[in-house]
Amino acid sequence: MPNIEQITKRLDQLLNDYIAQDGAAAGMAVGIVYNREPVYAKGFGVKSKETGDPVDESTLFHMASISKTYVATAVMQLVERGQIMLDEKVTAYLPYFRLEDTRYRDITIRHLLTHTSGMPDEDDYEWDRPQLDAGALERYVRSVSNRELLWEPVKGTYAYSNIAFEILGDVIAKVSGVSFEQYMHEHILDVLGMETSTYTMPDADQGLLAAPHIMGMGSSFGAKVSRIYPYNRAHGPSSTLLTSAAESCSYAAAYLNGGKWGTAPVLQPSSIEELWQSHAPADDFGYYRNIGLGWFMGPYKGLEAKAHGGSDTGFRSNLVVLPEPGIAVTLMFNTDYLGLHQVNNAILDVLLGEQVEVIPRSLTMHAAGILATEGIDSALSVYKAGSEQRSKLGYVPYEFDFGFQGIAGRLLRGGEPDGAAAIVNLALAMDPDDEELRLMKDRLADSIARS
Repeated sequence: MPNIEQITKRLDQLLNDYIAQDGAAAGMAVGIVYNREPVYAKGFGVKSKETGDPVDESTLFHMASISKTYVATAVMQLVERGQIMLDEKVTAYLPYFRLEDTRYRDITIRHLLTHTSGMPDEDDYEWDRPQLDAGALERYVRSVSNRELLWEPVKGTYAYSNIAFEILGDVIAKVSGVSFEQYMHEHILDVLGMETSTYTMPDADQGLLAAPHIMGMGSSFGAKVSRIYPYNRAHGPSSTLLTSAAESCSYAAAYLNGGKWGTAPVLQPSSIEELWQSHAPADDFGYYRNIGLGWFMGPYKGLEAKAHGGSDTGFRSNLVVLPEPGIAVTLMFNTDYLGLHQVNNAILDVLLGEQVEVIPRSLTMHAAGILATEGIDSALSVYKAGSEQRSKLGYVPYEFDFGFQGIAGRLLRGGEPDGAAAIVNLALAMDPDDEELRLMKDRLADSIARS
């Protein structure tokens, strides 16, 4: 494996080049554990496109679903203390938990942790109308009583469910006798010395917060600050952890050092082994191939990886741990549409001693940027040239679709129908026979006319 000086120099060059050349980005932060010790925590780009304040190693990012691995950690702590049993029914801890579907009585803590409970997922997190009081989480758990299971929990079939982790957070609160957020602070964040990290955004140092960015297309294409911040105490367990590149390294290092980093252990080694046991196929790729207790796992370059990602309004994140070589990478974006796996895997490759010449960038987004500033003819020319020279230039031609599920759709949902229409016209110029794009063009024309 390369030495840390070589790694630092190469990563600085690659990451600075990536953020400088990718006009669609706002900012990002990277935390790295190497040989089981934190060695790298840096920020790139800006916290906010409006202020221009730079991201640094202490900038706090909303981590979205990476929050779930901390919930799994907390559950295992309570298992160690004999306060929770993994195969006990949820109703033993939350007597008020119920669903219309009576099969809910068979759901165990293990089912929730492994996304095999049959619970459906949530489709409205109410970020635009958050609940901020201490009773929000229990109210939410009570509110799902009209839901039905996708299948029997005894089947052990995987289906990702954020609802499952809100239920687990409420279990943690009721078993411990304190609020979910207080438990996470006292038993994980404080123990690991994560002094600025928090699950309660209003309590965070507001000067450290990265602003969420969504896709925009005015005089230029790229990140614009979202007026909605993804925070709601009803969804704290599944989503609302705030942490920095520097402090996330303490969490990853604890997992790579038998459950301890700092003054006291957060887990016993046997608990980490339990968390990292595969329970079901997750129907995904790479290190998201199987699901354990709150963690995904799968192969990377011949090594077993443990991982979780996150995506909410204005943010994306990824955490990958390679236990055998003692490596971990945490990556945080304050934009919600960039392909972070290309960046994450480039970092992993550098750490594993591979030659990385460039971090791949989205050619479709690059073309969208040219469209906004120079017009459709220049965008078509750039897209064609990028497709022909993608290896040299580091572009991924089809990483992000132009259509309704991609750039045009995001612009439309973000209140920019004119920008969406321009993107659809560019896509149709590339592929005039695409029926879906033609239908979308008609829909956009109606939307613009009505507005």
